[in-house]
Amino acid sequence: MPLAQQVFIVLVILGAIFHIFYRRSVDFLSASFFGLVLYFLPGFMGFVLDPYLPDMPPLVPLIPETYWVFCAALVGNIIFSIIYRPDSNIVAKPIETSPTFDLVLSVATIIALVLAFAESGSALLDPDKNNVLSSQGRFWILFGALSQICAFVGVTSRRTIPLMCGLGTVAFAVFVGFRSYLAVTGVAMILYYVTVVGSKRIFSFKLVVPAIVLIFFVFIYKQVYIDIKYGEYARALTRLSDPEVYSGSIENSEPFATQAILNTVLMYDYRVAFESLASVLLSLVPFLSIFFDLDPRLVGFNFQEILFPGLEYGLASNIYANFYGLFGMFGIFLWIVLHNVILMWFSKAIHRWKGYKRIPLFLCGSLMCFYVIRSDLVYNISSFNRIIYTFIGIFILYKLVAIVTDGGRRPRVSVRGTQA
Repeated sequence: MPLAQQVFIVLVILGAIFHIFYRRSVDFLSASFFGLVLYFLPGFMGFVLDPYLPDMPPLVPLIPETYWVFCAALVGNIIFSIIYRPDSNIVAKPIETSPTFDLVLSVATIIALVLAFAESGSALLDPDKNNVLSSQGRFWILFGALSQICAFVGVTSRRTIPLMCGLGTVAFAVFVGFRSYLAVTGVAMILYYVTVVGSKRIFSFKLVVPAIVLIFFVFIYKQVYIDIKYGEYARALTRLSDPEVYSGSIENSEPFATQAILNTVLMYDYRVAFESLASVLLSLVPFLSIFFDLDPRLVGFNFQEILFPGLEYGLASNIYANFYGLFGMFGIFLWIVLHNVILMWFSKAIHRWKGYKRIPLFLCGSLMCFYVIRSDLVYNISSFNRIIYTFIGIFILYKLVAIVTDGGRRPRVSVRGTQA
């Protein structure tokens, strides 16, 4: 076993012991540590997938530089978790939403789904994920954000309408092939539950079991979702009885493809034009990129055409590889610091913020915990924008509806003048 791999495994063990037995607090920093471990799974095996052979076991060995990036990310998380350790006696107040807000959100989610079908048609139900992606438009993006918000609000409010609507639409998104909606919403729900009941109960049955079920489902569903979309339920059940399906769900999982990008970028010292940061700045403002005709080579982290030419499907990305492509090893250090500072800010804001604005806070914090790893800088900013601006739009709509309904219900008060 290479030295770098030994150091990586030791850091995972020490970090887990630190978070579970010493820090004993579940917040965005601790959730991020286990998110890192999840996405660094190739570090335990020493191999990543060959993107040209996605159905084969991991064949490409990790180079030492990739291990050191893993180690640096884990050390960074542990250091910032030592710097910020929340008081375990402080419990956040529950998020309380009005029935009107829940109803407006639920109706908007259903309308967005109908519009997404009208825009994309039956292609949304195509078993080929590439066809699904190519058919998506603005309304599916809107629906994706609304479904996650609605599911989270349904759990926090415990009201039937948003709960059924939110969980139902997220389940539909998973059926279509978007497991990330469930993962992001699920992590946000777990973190919300912990902050409300208090971090002393992190080992409660109600917390551990949902977390295990969520992780298990996200990994396994990829192995059978095509059979389910074809309606081959018997075949899906047969596959679930095969032990190789469970080992393959790990070996062929997203972390092994995501880290193949980082491994290849480091192996060939791949760099991107510094001017590509222009697309990052444009992504900060929604719809602004529509008015600018950027060179495709300068949009985001454009690596696939050069590192994996001729690949018939689209790879995800890797935020560490993105920062390395921009700034070299300094970029890795920069991202680790930036990532943990943002996570620390999210962890503090849980208790400082009040009211409705904690809804996008939990969802964006969930994105930052783990999903940020498998995307580039531009896509990550876009993901945050979708949640934030969709929530703002729904909140404004709710206020308008509340004004109209409250105004209609307000009793008239007659004022009698003085009699002569």
